[in-house]
Amino acid sequence: MTGTADEQGREGTPAVPESAVWLKGELLEIASALYPDRRPVVVREWTDPVRLRSPAPVGHRFLFLVCAGRDDHLASPGFDDALNAFDAAGWNLRRRTSDLPDESAATVRREDFEARIHEGDGPGILSFTGWTPVVYTEGQPGQPPFTRSTSCGVLCDDCHGWGVCMICEGRPYSGGSGGSGGYGRCWCVGNNAGPGRCLECAGQGLLTPEKASWKRRRYGLSDDDSGDVFPRPGAEGGHDSNTSAFVDVSHRSCACGEFRCFWRNNLSRVDGHLLSRFAGTCQGCAAQRAYVFALPSA
Repeated sequence: MTGTADEQGREGTPAVPESAVWLKGELLEIASALYPDRRPVVVREWTDPVRLRSPAPVGHRFLFLVCAGRDDHLASPGFDDALNAFDAAGWNLRRRTSDLPDESAATVRREDFEARIHEGDGPGILSFTGWTPVVYTEGQPGQPPFTRSTSCGVLCDDCHGWGVCMICEGRPYSGGSGGSGGYGRCWCVGNNAGPGRCLECAGQGLLTPEKASWKRRRYGLSDDDSGDVFPRPGAEGGHDSNTSAFVDVSHRSCACGEFRCFWRNNLSRVDGHLLSRFAGTCQGCAAQRAYVFALPSA
């Protein structure tokens, strides 16, 4: 994620290509097969601008967050069932992306399309986040091998998610005259320090929430505003289902302005009431966020 959520979530309104239409339909179809008695919901959709050497985007990735189901605490298809559903639809497991004991996550791939499957510990929301290959504004360059999707983190501001300077591409000497500094080296920080990676993100293209915590200072927040303990909010009403609560939470922004957050959701009964709890770490500033909703009892 380069820049702010406003830059990435609403920057321009590129026309929706066939690849994005196909991906949205594929995610909804897989979710419907898992939960035939529940209608899946596209919770949020946005675009990632893809930049090369200039600030102007050369293309976009299209992303979709889909809520697959689990509106109650009863036994129902879960994470492993979702992996099997994607496998049956022709997707391949690429990697598991979470080592936390209270959540399960994996990335699957089909050609140049990718999707992230995410579920918290116990009964709760199962979600799919899918993103398209880069759709270029002009021409059809090859698909970039290093750009990352903002479904997985905050893209580095220095390299725009590529992991290397796009002038020298991490080589010890630049091939052109325009980007060379003294002794034939590129002026970029990475190359002046030696060949290879963007120093800001260590070549990963992504910044962890902790490394992106400068956003707290930018928005006048102190380091204490993130905290190491999730807040304990009171229960809110106004939702008739867990899916509705998830849609609400996914459209609430952190104090730093970022909306992206891997929400861990858990349903439980307390004193005869059905409670939906959401907790997650802001992908922009590492603030601990939490909400609780009182749902109608089944």
